[in-house]
Amino acid sequence: MTGQNKGPDASATPPKQPAPSETASQSETSHRIAVRSLKSDPMGVFQLGHDGVMRSFDGTYERNVIDAVGLSPAQIKSFLDHFPVPWSQETEDMYRGVDGRDVVGEEALFHPPDDLRPPKYTEEDKVRLKREVDEKNQEIRERIEQEERDGVDVAAKYACGRVVSNYDLGSKKEI
Repeated sequence: MTGQNKGPDASATPPKQPAPSETASQSETSHRIAVRSLKSDPMGVFQLGHDGVMRSFDGTYERNVIDAVGLSPAQIKSFLDHFPVPWSQETEDMYRGVDGRDVVGEEALFHPPDDLRPPKYTEEDKVRLKREVDEKNQEIRERIEQEERDGVDVAAKYACGRVVSNYDLGSKKEI
């Protein structure tokens, strides 16, 4: 999602500034709202650049910018605090004083230099990654097949966001 020396994407219109009345909880999650607002490619990646811009890149190996949004210092901190990489002084120093909302113009947002982009894959990388994905998918298929043989309800186990309700849609009884 992000490299230690990468910057975020930004859209042509900067995100709404947090209102002074927002709670700490609202400002902590504001980076999530900004990221969710970005257009994305299912095979693409998001990356926070050292310029404070969160960018959405396509899934091609060219890494074209699809969308971008400049993050405020509070949003950058929130993103870094929630990103599953251990804290480092280098990262803290890199983002100190950065405000992605200062990055303006289509060129800066959508045509960043290579140091603000995820690395492009070589042909060897593509072959290796395809092999790794195929191997992982085979492991998952084998695990699911074994669970089915063991009587596990795999549809229920692996359902994403499945909500079980008990609506009674029969005729309404008079009381």
